[in-house]
This record gives sequence, structure tokens and C-alpha cells, in this order.
Amino acid sequence: MNTTNQNTTGLPNIEKTVWLLIDVLKKATSFLEIRDIESARLNAERLLAHALNVTRVDLYLRYDQPLEPAERENYKSLLHRRANGEPLQYILGETEFMSLAFSVNPAVLIPRPETESLVELVIRRYAGRGPVRMLDIGTGSGAIAVSLAHYCPQAEIFAVDVSTEALTMAEHNADANSVAQRIHWIHGDLFSPEFVQVLDGSFDVIISNPPYVSLNEWDGLPVEIRSHEPRLALCDEGDGLAAYRRLARISSDLLSDSGCIYVEVGDTQAATVMRYFKEAGLVDLKIHPDLNGIGRIVEGRGAGGYRNFE
Repeated sequence: MNTTNQNTTGLPNIEKTVWLLIDVLKKATSFLEIRDIESARLNAERLLAHALNVTRVDLYLRYDQPLEPAERENYKSLLHRRANGEPLQYILGETEFMSLAFSVNPAVLIPRPETESLVELVIRRYAGRGPVRMLDIGTGSGAIAVSLAHYCPQAEIFAVDVSTEALTMAEHNADANSVAQRIHWIHGDLFSPEFVQVLDGSFDVIISNPPYVSLNEWDGLPVEIRSHEPRLALCDEGDGLAAYRRLARISSDLLSDSGCIYVEVGDTQAATVMRYFKEAGLVDLKIHPDLNGIGRIVEGRGAGGYRNFE
């Protein structure tokens, strides 16, 4: 590698030297570390693999390969996007959830590991059982609905979202994971008076990861989230509990007599959400912790007939 001066960005001055793949990767890692990007090396590797359209393993098999000028420029552009806070998943256009591949863009929330705990709980309860109707409220990228369809092949899935862009992405992910034939996509607003009528039926399972960030909490979120992920999918512009109150009110209209509801909640919300569900007439209430021991999932079962929650 020839010696070269550094430009003001901290990246190599690629016009004045030939840079081998391994050298570029080292410099990119340092560039991201200086800008406090978590897992800088992994980010640098994944972005370079994306720029070259190869796997991460290929990077090390080709470590002494020089990068072409167009490849270096493309990689520089990707690194700057990441350094400026754009989520890695949006830059790559994809992420993994429940060991399945999902396309993502700024119209949909990036699926989180906490939501995998929610899906895994439902799969443990219903995989291998007879036919079951499941409703995913606020499907976003389709991560929940597609995963349930994949791991519970006997299930008929209904997935609803207020965003038409999100539904388009969810349908794409269902096609890519070969489960589209068992998912019904519905455009609907949870807070609309016609929501229950739009769904037209009762369900054995309701599962939801609704917006639970409060307006007071919004400004405290990392800029990477606030500036890039869809606010509609994160914040309810109130106390962060509006969706749970609404779900409690309509649960008896949507659940079969022995149907169950499972919702993901914020760090401090589990007890309050469980109280809403109890007042709505749901029974067998449980709080399930995530991998960090935080109450993350609230579960309840329908008792039928009770509709007086206010």
C-alpha cells in the first residue's frame, strides 16, 4: 500500500493511491469508531460486502484485492450515510428476524430482538396445533405475520396496518419467504370506529407490537431512531398507552371465547397494560420478561361478552 495523506473526512484519499480491500476495511472501521458507531467493525464489514455484492467471508478470502475507483466511491458514500446516523438495516435494505430475511425501508420499523420474544411465545403455544386464526395489528414490515405463517403452517394470518407503504413492504416480504398465500393484508386504522367491522370475524390469537413511546419520551430517543424510523410506528403522540386502551376496549369483539391476546410493551408499561386488560374482562393475565428480565409481553385470554372498559 502506498503512503497517502488523509482528507478532512478521515477517510483515505483514494485518488492518490491504490488501496487494498483489507486496508480500506481497517480505515473504515476507525472512521466509524471515531464517530461512536456501535459495532464499528461489523458495520464496516457489512457495508463493504454490500458495496462489492459479496459475503463477509468473501472479504477475507479477497483481502489483498485492490478496490476499483467506483467501488471505493460507493463504499465511501455508504460509510458517510452510516456515520450520519442512518441505520445499517436501511442502508442495506434488509435485516434478519426469526432467522428469516426481511426487506426494510424507512416506511417500516426495523424489527427488534424484543419482538422475537413475542413471536416465539406465540409459536410455542400454537405450532403443531390445529387450524388457528391469527391477527397481527400494526404489521409494519410483516415481520410478525410472516414469521407466524412460516413457523405455524396451520395458521391463517390476518395482518393490518394503517400505512399502505408498510403493507406493500409486508406483502413483498411474505412473497420472499413463500408464505403469501396464507396471509390476508388489510388496510385499517386501529382507532377507526369501523376497525372491528373491517376485520369481520373473531380470532384465536391477537398479537401486536403497537407504538408505545410517549410524547415525553420521544426527544430522548437516539437520533438514529428519531431521524430515520417512522414516527407513526413508534410514538402515539400521547402517554404511550393509547393503543393498549383501544385494544382492551375491542378485545371482546375480536377474540373468540377462548382466544388470547399478546402485546409487546415498553419497559415500564406491563403492569398498567395488564390492568387495562383486567378491567376489560380478559382473564389468565400474565407478564413475560424479555432476555434482560424486563416485563415485555402482556398476555390475556378472552372471557366473552364483556364490553364496558372505559
